[in-house]
Amino acid sequence: MELFEGLIILFSILISYITIVYILYKKGILEKYNISFYGPGLLIRTKKGISLLKRIARRKRFWKAYGSFGVVFCIISMIIFVIFFIWQFLFVIGLPQEQRAELLPSARFYLVLPVINPILPIEYLFYIVVALVVGIIVHEFSHGILTIAGNLKVKSMGLLYLIFPIGAFVEPDEEQMKKTKIIKRMRVYAVGPLSNFVTFFICLLLFSFVFMSSVAPGDGLTVYETYKDSPVEKIGLEKGAVITSINGTDLTQYKNIDEKLETYKGILNETRANDTITISYIYKSNIYENVELNLTDSYSYVASNITKGKGHTGIFSFVNEKANLERVQNPFEDPPVGFLYFMAIPVYGYFEGYNPIADPFIDSYNYQGPLSFIPKPVFWVIVNLLYWVAWLNLMVGIFNILPMAPLDGGFIFNDTIRLSVKKIKKDIKEEKLELITKNISLVVSLTILFVILAPIIFKYV
Repeated sequence: MELFEGLIILFSILISYITIVYILYKKGILEKYNISFYGPGLLIRTKKGISLLKRIARRKRFWKAYGSFGVVFCIISMIIFVIFFIWQFLFVIGLPQEQRAELLPSARFYLVLPVINPILPIEYLFYIVVALVVGIIVHEFSHGILTIAGNLKVKSMGLLYLIFPIGAFVEPDEEQMKKTKIIKRMRVYAVGPLSNFVTFFICLLLFSFVFMSSVAPGDGLTVYETYKDSPVEKIGLEKGAVITSINGTDLTQYKNIDEKLETYKGILNETRANDTITISYIYKSNIYENVELNLTDSYSYVASNITKGKGHTGIFSFVNEKANLERVQNPFEDPPVGFLYFMAIPVYGYFEGYNPIADPFIDSYNYQGPLSFIPKPVFWVIVNLLYWVAWLNLMVGIFNILPMAPLDGGFIFNDTIRLSVKKIKKDIKEEKLELITKNISLVVSLTILFVILAPIIFKYV
């Protein structure tokens, strides 16, 4: 979908949202249900759900151990990602100016907003909203459970809406939190990001080892790139189309992509420019059989005496489905390449026009085994939900462990500094300790923010 069309849809939804909210406000319905404005959003506070948190938090020994592990995990992860962002900063400032403008991302890539962020097209809005809701609930419920497990009071909980849920909160008693032991407070902060990472890992396992492991390459050749104004473009054959036969030769009889390519090339080698051949292909579940294709001269694409006068369809390359599937079926193989490929699928979708788990490329796959009973549309909805829940929970987890106020990582860093200063100078006064902690946290927060935003800043400097 084009950016302009997406923006029209987004603004239409926004106008509808504002209209509905205004009507509900005028009729007193918002006030009746304890819903208040929070900037342009709606803040919904409730005590419902606290009893559920209390039941979950009964196993206090487990949750305290989970929280303690979270503290260690978050501190280690914090160090790793700070080092990564420093490396990124050094890489960025080392680029020549002309490469910065070309290679570095714009500000849109930093916003988790469909349409605005080009790697989050509006076609994925449903998946992104569900993934955000899951990430928010997992994060905030974890804070609430550890608050209760630490014998601290939860005053209320709720959601922040702006068209769809964009935030959630569990509101502890602030005075109790300030007075409680530092380690108890750090557990509460740490479990939010930890639970996002756990959710990511569970969804990753389900995605790769349960669902995608049942997927096999399709029976034909899937088109990846075509030349502009080529013969295949003229008949409407696009990226993602699956060629099942060429000039009467059935390509689906071969299981190996090399055999399919060899057969395809062998047939074209016997043709001349301006010859007419027939091909059959599938595109977006539509079947096109024995479509006539007028070949062009290969020399116009590959300037070589060997190719001169031979026929060419105008297809530049095909998808290597076997290799791409293997990467998503086991992202832990060939580290870190497999994992980085898994995380970069939205980026590939934007820059390369290829998303292995989205239309039209899923048309070329077969899936088998215990999950074969699931209808194809439902199967791929589940696959995409698992992927986006995993992807966004990882992003939420990474963002929240950074040592920046008011993120969880910022509070953990703040308490770590407090503990360290106390150990160095045990008789330090509380006012001075607070001042030192606050100043160090402020400097670190601003430094990390600058390092993260460096690609945007230096793109135009």
